[in-house]
Amino acid sequence: MIVRDLILDGLHTPTYDEICQYISKPARILWQDINSFIQQEYKASPKIAYSKCSGKPGWNVKYKKSNKSLCTLYPEKEGFVVLLVITLELLPVIEAMEKEFETDVLEVIRSAKPFNGTLWLMIPVNKASSLENIKQLLLIKHDIVCHK
Repeated sequence: MIVRDLILDGLHTPTYDEICQYISKPARILWQDINSFIQQEYKASPKIAYSKCSGKPGWNVKYKKSNKSLCTLYPEKEGFVVLLVITLELLPVIEAMEKEFETDVLEVIRSAKPFNGTLWLMIPVNKASSLENIKQLLLIKHDIVCHK
């Protein structure tokens, strides 16, 4: 019998609940937290999509608001990764708040290479404080984009 990994198996589209159950506790609690936050704060619905991207292949959960990407969540057995694309104009705001950010989140921001005026941040979530930083980044991103 072949056992397939739920996230890597492109032949079976998992439900949101299956993805949630795939992630072990305590990371599952953080997963549920970020999904609830995005759905409540932005009135956005999760869209399950499959990516063949070599950087992070498999099923993921995308969130958009007004046809603009908020973030993409990549589930893993022991946690998840959040892809958050921010514009370079947000860097001074983030730098001014750097004392509020976890060292590992700051390292992702500082090591990201600019691409077309943006930074593609792949932030691993393995603790609540990192998740709170991601929420802060989402709020900053949305606030700047909506007030242009």
